[in-house]
Amino acid sequence: MEKLATTTRGQIEDLYTFGNVILVDENKTTVYEKGNGDEISFPRSSAKLMQALTPLSLGAKEKFNLSKEEIAIICASHSGEDFHIKTIRKLLKKTNLEESSLKCGPHYPFKEDVAERMKKEGISPLDIHNNCSGKHTGMLLACRIMGWSLEDYYKIDHPVQKLIIKNIERVCQCEIPLSHISVDGCGVPVHAMSMRDFAYGMARMADYENLEGFEGASKDIIEAITLNSKYTSGSDRIDHYLISRYPGKIIVKSGANGYFGGLLPDRKYGFAIKTYDGKGVMRNLILIELLKKLEVIPKKDYDYFDNLFTKEIKNHRNEIVGEVKLHL
Repeated sequence: MEKLATTTRGQIEDLYTFGNVILVDENKTTVYEKGNGDEISFPRSSAKLMQALTPLSLGAKEKFNLSKEEIAIICASHSGEDFHIKTIRKLLKKTNLEESSLKCGPHYPFKEDVAERMKKEGISPLDIHNNCSGKHTGMLLACRIMGWSLEDYYKIDHPVQKLIIKNIERVCQCEIPLSHISVDGCGVPVHAMSMRDFAYGMARMADYENLEGFEGASKDIIEAITLNSKYTSGSDRIDHYLISRYPGKIIVKSGANGYFGGLLPDRKYGFAIKTYDGKGVMRNLILIELLKKLEVIPKKDYDYFDNLFTKEIKNHRNEIVGEVKLHL
């Protein structure tokens, strides 16, 4: 763990962001490392692409005639926008699943204007508004295909969760001991591993032609997210801004508590970022700096992203009083 960013106020260093960054290729060769890539962390929602491999490798695309938007939504940490909810409801209906089958717990949508509208109209959030409802729907699809029980699909000893763990281990080429498994915010198991192993798993997904058993599933995920990145995140999220601006060059998936995972499809690289202050705003700035360093973001686009995700620290009068300095 190293210092990745310093936040100043005036001339004084005020805050520090510590963490790790690791980038590897499809052979697990280190391309870039800052800090300790072997630290154990929970990828949280950055692992959703790997979790989605399970229903797709069981034939969910063919059995349920999944559209690319529907494949993208089962990989999503969505913002709860109308098109997200509509897509999940359509997917549940076409597979004869009830909305009540979702066990992810309710919360208001990430999209602030949608949440405010619901509050003004007196609409309470449902499980489908949870940012993880697409992932949970994907797990239910796997249960439908295999004939497994639906009511307890989220529990660690359920066959679908056991298969997800096994498949993540296969993709990342690592073992995940029981002591490294906990419970995510949406109630399903979350799996800790070294950041290097996770980055390697992402690189192997980029190299899907050689990902035995998951070739088609990984290809479908990359294509679906490339074409429908707002379904995997939201219309104002960093994931969508990057993927839609550089199609075929970058797939990123945000995770809670300062994690970010991604892959560079054309280079067959995978990466992981973890900030130990857990702040999404710092994680996003570090991601942008990494992508500048890798020339995924060209110099002509620096201002575009610097305006979207500013390094300036401002007071309530909108005066600049400090800045974030990055150390990649």
